[in-house]
Amino acid sequence: MWNPSKKTRTLTSRILIVLFSMTMVFHILALLQVIPFQYLWGGRLSSVEEMYVMESVSLLVNTFFLWSSFQYVRYLNQGLVPIWIRIVFGFIGTIFLLNTLGNLVAVTDLETLLATPVTAFLSVICFSLVPKYENQTSEL
Repeated sequence: MWNPSKKTRTLTSRILIVLFSMTMVFHILALLQVIPFQYLWGGRLSSVEEMYVMESVSLLVNTFFLWSSFQYVRYLNQGLVPIWIRIVFGFIGTIFLLNTLGNLVAVTDLETLLATPVTAFLSVICFSLVPKYENQTSEL
């Protein structure tokens, strides 16, 4: 079974922290209506009010994803990543896999072309954090 090194997991976690932070900025811009709601949620939103609800949920969920990424790095630096955080990343990876499928059938081409590769990438790197990790110390 593939078991990424600590270096790979650290890099992956940092990539997630950057991407989730950028995604949160995107959702804030959407809430401020800098990005028109017609381009959000696959072009399926019918009102600004609906956009506020959906984008608020997205911002909350991304805050949880960002927090989880910081927790992963914390545990990784302690040498043991507990099963609960690995299950969380399996769940997050599954969400992004389903989101990728949803982006493929989006009404707007912009979401299909831009969001699909991003969510597919996020899914893969989240799944890379799921295998068990224990710091391997050598006994002399």
